[in-house]
Amino acid sequence: MKIFAGPKARQQKNKQTKNGDDSMADVTPSVLANAIMGKLYDVLTNGDDTVPKSSDNFFSWCTPGIPVDVNDFRFLSQGLTGVVTPQAIAALNATQAAAAGGSQAAPAGGTQAAAPTPLTPDQLNQLRAQDVNAVYQQAEMLARIVDFVPDLAQINNGQFAQFSVDNNEGTLSDRYGLVLQMSQVMHTELDAATQAKIAQFRALLQATTTKTDLVTGAQTQVTGPSPMVQAYFTKMAAYESAALQYNTARVAALAADDPAAVQNFAINAPALRSLVTAAMDDWITNGYKDDYEEIAAYISQVQARDMVLIKQNYVDDLAKATLTGISSGSNFCYTALAPADFALSLGWSKFSFNSGDFSRYNNSSFNSSGWSAQAGGSFMGMFGGAGQASGGSATNESNYAFHMDSFRLSFEICQVPIIRPWFKDAFLNSSTWRFIQTNPDFKAGAKNSILSDGGSPPKGYLPGYPTAVVFIRNLYMAIDKSSGAGSFIRQQQTSSAGGGAVVAFGPFTLGGSASHYSNSGYSKNNVNFQWDDQGLSVPGMQIAGFKCHVFAAKCPNPDPSITSWA
Repeated sequence: MKIFAGPKARQQKNKQTKNGDDSMADVTPSVLANAIMGKLYDVLTNGDDTVPKSSDNFFSWCTPGIPVDVNDFRFLSQGLTGVVTPQAIAALNATQAAAAGGSQAAPAGGTQAAAPTPLTPDQLNQLRAQDVNAVYQQAEMLARIVDFVPDLAQINNGQFAQFSVDNNEGTLSDRYGLVLQMSQVMHTELDAATQAKIAQFRALLQATTTKTDLVTGAQTQVTGPSPMVQAYFTKMAAYESAALQYNTARVAALAADDPAAVQNFAINAPALRSLVTAAMDDWITNGYKDDYEEIAAYISQVQARDMVLIKQNYVDDLAKATLTGISSGSNFCYTALAPADFALSLGWSKFSFNSGDFSRYNNSSFNSSGWSAQAGGSFMGMFGGAGQASGGSATNESNYAFHMDSFRLSFEICQVPIIRPWFKDAFLNSSTWRFIQTNPDFKAGAKNSILSDGGSPPKGYLPGYPTAVVFIRNLYMAIDKSSGAGSFIRQQQTSSAGGGAVVAFGPFTLGGSASHYSNSGYSKNNVNFQWDDQGLSVPGMQIAGFKCHVFAAKCPNPDPSITSWA
């Protein structure tokens, strides 16, 4: 439920002081958040001749943001194998010393302490097993966070400010698996040469590794992205990072409220365009862009022949990518991000928002009156309360005002592509498949008979899916402590310090304890914050939202000339 924390502030664009000087009006959090999201959306989706406009422009925003740590993604570069780290050895030695009653301490007389006893093979294996468990839990966490279908029921100018999730019919992997299980494909025999070429291309796109079960010792094969695919998405991320930097500078210059921003783009635009061009060239040369897309195009073209063999390969890919969570005991599909070292890379762009930006974006056409999200009853504005994404308890929404004359917001932002080697969107877009017509749940006219109706908004069983994660880090907010908004933040942070609550502004976590739900339960991270005379600083990374692809055309849309289905 809503608990309004104070009187509503004035929402005029400008006001006149008694001396006749122009100054920015005090604005409510929902109006300010509306404007901030307008600029953020502009930076993420806008384009020109240098950077074409993004075709994936549906965003699902977290409310609040999900705090994460660099070590949460260690499995991306390390893989699902255990390693013995110096930190683990030191921790084990400290545990053994404590168990021995301090016998490892330095002897009397100032002589040097004896060196730690070398670890036995069993102890080394124990440390490796503990590390394997850790990277598996990291992999499961990421897979579950991005394994959702966005709810497009309210797709309009206002929906991108929402955390819209529609998992009533299952997760993305659940629905995709059911599509493979309940679909028919065109039946036409492929010749042996074509089958061999498909197998060759599949080997270039996927890599198979051996996984050993920690309990039974049984070995299974796990399919993941090949080095070629990893290079493709790594270079694609570098290109998108350069494009984001160009767009950020261009949008700041177009605002024309900061002379330095205008001069920066006027002087550095050629260099920024060169970075975009160089990133594209590097993507083509070292990221196998043309090769990867040619292979994808060939497989798509082959789909116009016989799909039976290809669909069976897709079923196998899904099975090979399915792992079982060690703690939860439930299955998840291996999912990765590229590049693996994104958290430590230089591909982060600076985003800032000030009173001049508010003047430009405060009339953004999407709804700015506050909103309620299916993920947990959060609001587009500033609120405090339960930090669990499932909600279930009271949420305090602030209508206290921000002083726009002194307000500034900045953070670093990065878009990281999601890699799912088991998910084949080319199959879903193909005109060579349909649902089994004898199944009442999927026959024409049934609720789940279409993935997308191609409408506006698209409706169906699987109308879209997340393609990239939007991370932010090092959030800074210059805010007048004496303002109503400043008082609300301090009050909520004080009450949340011991109560597991969270303070958030739009999709950004400002402090407290935020958690998200998965099949394995709640995962909680504490968000540290710092107040000083200049404002509020929130170090570390957060998942702010997800870029999503929407099936804008009807799907499935089988070719009526096909007469043989299998």
